[in-house]
Amino acid sequence: MQRQNFRVFALAAFTVLTLAACGERAPTEVTRSPNPTVALSKEDQHAGGIVAHDRCDPASFDAALQDPNACVKNGNETFAQFIAELQANHVASGWRFTPDQITGRLGVGLLGNNVGGEAHTFTPVHQFGGGVVDVLNQLSGNVVPAPECLNLEEDDMVASGGKYLIEADELAEVTDASGIARVQCCIHPWMRTEVRMKG
Repeated sequence: MQRQNFRVFALAAFTVLTLAACGERAPTEVTRSPNPTVALSKEDQHAGGIVAHDRCDPASFDAALQDPNACVKNGNETFAQFIAELQANHVASGWRFTPDQITGRLGVGLLGNNVGGEAHTFTPVHQFGGGVVDVLNQLSGNVVPAPECLNLEEDDMVASGGKYLIEADELAEVTDASGIARVQCCIHPWMRTEVRMKG
């Protein structure tokens, strides 16, 4: 079912791209607030972590994706604005992880918390890359998918309001020699957090 939604997304995005070429463009400035570093212990691993945000407008996203539950919160960015912003900036600034850098502890999982209106993933990857929606990969300049995004399981998709435990062993598996693990959304691949792993 998820794969079918991705195909519908690609078709809808292509249609909007065609229409947007003749229409209004989104602002070209992208801003990001600085985010604090957060350390999580075993006791508080469920209290903090990585938060997924988006600003999807339910009427336009549901219509474009032909799914009455594609967006379930009242965001203020239409599907056409979302696509236009990606065309202009390679990111949609309202679709982001916070914080963009975080401190994790070896042997301790991190919580992923989806406060947006769309589904997101919190996928540990060796290197940031594209995701599972080709048109979003192209628009964001992430043309090579992260291999880990090509091996998603059904429970990796986190619905609006959902939480997801990024397991300690998953983080350890992708931690590089400098102690950095990377987590990205495999639907919206510009949504990223670097995790600095500490002992």
